[in-house]
Amino acid sequence: MIVLVCLEPAASSLASQAVLQLASTLGEKSETVVLYAGGDPKGATLAWVRSCAVVRRIIHLQNGLLAKADFATLGMILAETARHLKARVILTGERSGDEGQGMVPAALAHHLKAPYFARVVGVQHPAREDDPLLLTLRSGGKVCRVSSPLPAVLAVPPAGSFPPLEVGKSAVEIEHLTFDQVGLDAGRIVPRPSLLGDHVPAPAQADRTMTFHEAAKLLLQDQ
Repeated sequence: MIVLVCLEPAASSLASQAVLQLASTLGEKSETVVLYAGGDPKGATLAWVRSCAVVRRIIHLQNGLLAKADFATLGMILAETARHLKARVILTGERSGDEGQGMVPAALAHHLKAPYFARVVGVQHPAREDDPLLLTLRSGGKVCRVSSPLPAVLAVPPAGSFPPLEVGKSAVEIEHLTFDQVGLDAGRIVPRPSLLGDHVPAPAQADRTMTFHEAAKLLLQDQ
């Protein structure tokens, strides 16, 4: 079973580490393939991924327009690449470390026509290829178990009780993939709107319900 791990450009982020850590729990029956869309293949991102023992293949999808694509287009691109690679389980971070809206995984699942689950903290490898996937989800302090047909898109939170990543003995070679090979048309890329000013992450807040005035003050503090 091919497990496709979709990493954001900052692969050393907590989200990307958690995704690879969850992939490592699926065992040797699965083939973990890392997909890195855009970015610099010679940078620190893929250098870090190449040393992970769980990774069997690394695919770098090349196109300079990827950095400007909106979330819906990026979801479509990842979905078409997942089909091309015949992936059965697609793992993503729940949200990126920069803009952090968490919309790409849902867009990916929509274009792949696959079930989508967020807050995934555990996956049990099916006994047979066509058996449903058993998932453990955690949200709001509650844990539930669900089953899902394949293919499925799973979003992993940045914090979870995952085993540490093991370092491989040799670096995995990077394979390069183009839009033409996947059957993608660069003309379908829709650029995302530009941010007005610098993006500043919101400060961490305690886990409680805020009043309307507190929420408004937080949202408008930089206005």
